[in-house]
Amino acid sequence: MKCRVLILDEPTSSLDDDETARLFTLMRKLKGEGVGIIFVTHFLEQVYAVADRITVLRNGEYVGEYKTKDLPRVSLVAKMLGKDLDDLAEIKSAHPEHRFGDAKTPVVSARKLGRKGTIKPFDLDVGKGEVVGLSGLLGSGRSEMVRVIYGADRPDCGRLTVKGREVRIGSPLDAMKLGMGYLPEDRQRDGIIPDLSVRENIVIALQAKRGMCHLMSRREMDEAADRYIGLLQIKTADRETPVRSLSGGNQQKVILARWLLTHPDFLILDEPTRGIDIGTKTAIQKLILSLADGGMAVVFISAEVEEMLRTCSRLVVLRDGRKVGELSGGELNQETVMKTIAGGGEENE
Repeated sequence: MKCRVLILDEPTSSLDDDETARLFTLMRKLKGEGVGIIFVTHFLEQVYAVADRITVLRNGEYVGEYKTKDLPRVSLVAKMLGKDLDDLAEIKSAHPEHRFGDAKTPVVSARKLGRKGTIKPFDLDVGKGEVVGLSGLLGSGRSEMVRVIYGADRPDCGRLTVKGREVRIGSPLDAMKLGMGYLPEDRQRDGIIPDLSVRENIVIALQAKRGMCHLMSRREMDEAADRYIGLLQIKTADRETPVRSLSGGNQQKVILARWLLTHPDFLILDEPTRGIDIGTKTAIQKLILSLADGGMAVVFISAEVEEMLRTCSRLVVLRDGRKVGELSGGELNQETVMKTIAGGGEENE
């Protein structure tokens, strides 16, 4: 078309490294011919590889425009997260030492597990009683990593060991039978079943795990629903209320109840506190820590760094679909997390 302006919206999201390199060669050629290019991407490395200027948006609002050469990566991350580097202070983990779990006894262990186009091969161990956080910007590969572990997306390389036994997970049902639970990022799309009642939403995972040959009785369903409505303080008129009529925070509690009812050994929580009130958020954070105290292995994903530091004993940092670091102990502070997310070496700090 001999265009003068070319808009590329996430053009590399499904490309491998070689294909991305060829695209960048073409973009540089077009730039040399006078074509203006708008390049939309989550990938920091790619921004610094080809962009002359960077426009930052956060939560639908314009933050600013900067020359690439004048904007260190860690400063870019700060602007994307809405943090002021001058005000960063180390936040001490609020939970005591016994909540750090037993990293030497992994409940789940991944080795070179990955899926082409979504998450590069990674190693990950989550021990009994541990809360391991996955940190990174939107699109960094956090959700993709747990989806591969859980079998929501099938891996195409690597090995997964659960409680010391190598397994192949072909579907989420396989994962459930191995003692896993997964609260997904999008509760409306992947979590609640809006037309079903609170009771039905709570018991559905346990019933699926048992199979159709071992149906739950109505009395068993009622008792289970009432127990978790009380335990998690779910605000609902009664157990038969359609779950769609509950607030977002209470819907999230219903999904949590669903997985707790299956008594998992390993629980994945992807953005469990997003979009809910501060009271419910605090209650869920306390629940996560109490589950770890009881020996459950937990993977916790949140866009809020402070929340991760309060809750997690280790942080795995992802960038551009790749695991780039693992932080623990004295490294667990905002500045170290942000510098690890930013990457790019000391010259960009």
